[in-house]
Amino acid sequence: MHIRRQFMLMPVLVLVAFVLHMPLGSFAYAAADTVEIVTVSITSPEGKPPARIAKRMEASVATVGNHVFTGRSVAEIAAGKDAYERIVSDVIGRVLVGYSVEEVHISPGRTTQIAVTITPWGDVVRDVHLEMDFGNLSPEVAGLITKDMGDLEEMLAGVLVGLPIDSLDWAGGVSKTVIRELLTAQLPEFRSNFDIISGTQTTVKLSLAPQGPVVQDTRVTLRSRTIPNVLLWKAKPAVEEAAKMMNGLPVAFVERHSAYFNTRLAEVVRDHPVAKEYGLTLTPEVIAGKQTQIQLKAETTKYRLTLEGYVDMGREDDNTAIKLHAGKFINSADELFAEVEFIPSSVSWKFYPGWSHRIGTTTYAGMKYDISDKDNILWINQNFGSDWSLRLEHASSTEGDEIGLRYKIHDFLSAEYVVGEHENWLRLIGHL
Repeated sequence: MHIRRQFMLMPVLVLVAFVLHMPLGSFAYAAADTVEIVTVSITSPEGKPPARIAKRMEASVATVGNHVFTGRSVAEIAAGKDAYERIVSDVIGRVLVGYSVEEVHISPGRTTQIAVTITPWGDVVRDVHLEMDFGNLSPEVAGLITKDMGDLEEMLAGVLVGLPIDSLDWAGGVSKTVIRELLTAQLPEFRSNFDIISGTQTTVKLSLAPQGPVVQDTRVTLRSRTIPNVLLWKAKPAVEEAAKMMNGLPVAFVERHSAYFNTRLAEVVRDHPVAKEYGLTLTPEVIAGKQTQIQLKAETTKYRLTLEGYVDMGREDDNTAIKLHAGKFINSADELFAEVEFIPSSVSWKFYPGWSHRIGTTTYAGMKYDISDKDNILWINQNFGSDWSLRLEHASSTEGDEIGLRYKIHDFLSAEYVVGEHENWLRLIGHL
């Protein structure tokens, strides 16, 4: 490219040298006015070249005109007009490879105008075909990228169709600029590589490579407040398989299209037998990163069923237990439930019938009755995201007030720090 530019500039330098050494006798007049601006227009009997190509052509001709005319006397240019037109025509013919210069007309003045008429050599580009190489990306993701690119093939045709085949060596650089400008706006997460195979049917081969961090792996986690996670296990492989389409994609691309990937994964699990069997609403949420996480949230509007076992560290009595919660939703916000708690250390059972009411989307409050201790318990639970929650319980007659802050470590394990009336402890909770 550097050598080509030098070659294209050589005629300009020759022309400048020729003009500067023209005898003064060839100029019949002198005037105070000098050329300040040079403008160029290019036309062709077969129609004006594509806009970007024409702009580049005009810039090349303007370079010639500025070297020759800027600062020179208007009268001198007018006197040697024919000679200048012949020389400029010869130089332009060397610069605009693929075209013949039919006519050059110079209109001298402070703003000197150069009008050029050109015709293409031989065959011209009649059609443009775009070939995409998506590498190992899935056809589905390839379709998403193609949609992002928009009418790229049409834009390329607008740049190349009508150009002489011999001109594609330099006009191809303009088309590549067009593609890069478009992809920078439409696909900023990828860099592009091109190969243009010229002919009446010109082929543009385009390949894409990710920029920045890419998704190396995907991991599916299970989240539910209404059913045991173990019941979701059957749906997990289908989501894991569908999530593989994100592997190798730029993290930024996955983030930008998170709504698409969420919708696509939702379609995978919507008709899964687990969803139909338990009346579940399964909602995937993509959290993009090198290790992309997909949280599979499952809720049901029919019932709530949970089973937990816990071990308390830092507590003397009743420090292990197993609790079963079984509830039935009577409407969209209210639940009637029963809890059964077994305490192995004392081989005792506790039973709690109760009622729960949902406030907003993250707050639950209610009451339950301890049949064993004949005690009413008021409680409230506030969720913070999918991993954190805060629990407050108040017993009306016993010393059973508690505040607990829980964090979900894994699909089947949580930790809770509990503040009681007389002691504090750390509780590890296993949940199915």
